Amino acid sequence: MSLKKAVVLLLAVGILFSSSLTAVQAEAAKKDYTKRDVKLLASIIFCEAGNQSYAGKLAVGCVVMNRKRSHSFPNTVEGVIRQKRQFTPVSTGKFSKELKKYKKGAYKKGVRATCVKAAKEALSGKSYVKAKGKKISMRKYHFFSRRLRRAKLRIGAHDFK
Repeated sequence: MSLKKAVVLLLAVGILFSSSLTAVQAEAAKKDYTKRDVKLLASIIFCEAGNQSYAGKLAVGCVVMNRKRSHSFPNTVEGVIRQKRQFTPVSTGKFSKELKKYKKGAYKKGVRATCVKAAKEALSGKSYVKAKGKKISMRKYHFFSRRLRRAKLRIGAHDFK
C-alpha cells in the first residue's frame, strides 16, 4: 500500500470514528436520566394518571420534572416523588406495587407502556402537552389534583396550578 493510500485510509477511519463519537455524545447529552428515573416516573404517572389521556400522563410527568428543577422541592426524581404528603399513591402503597410490576415487565405494553413513553419525554425535557387541539406549556405548573383550588388549567380529570 502506498503512503498516499494509507493516509487517505487513516483520514477516512478518523472521520468515521469522530462522527460516531459525536452521535454517541449527542445521544448521551440528550438522555440525561437513568433507567431508575424512568421506572420511578412511569410508575407514579400510572398511579396518578393511568386512566387519563396521553396529555394528562405527560402533564403529570412535567409537574414532577418542574418540581425537580425548582429550589422549593427535592432535586431528584425520587426525592420529588417520595416527598412526604405529596403523592397519595406513595403513602398508600400503590406506588410500591407498581414498582414491582415494572420490575416484572408489566410496563412493556398497554397503558403502562404509554406511561413509560410519557416519562421518557418528560425526563428528556419536553415541557408542553397537546390538549384540546392546543399546545400548552407546562413549565409553570407545580401541582395537580382532581380538585385543586384556584387551578389555572384542567386536563381530563386533573386540575393544575
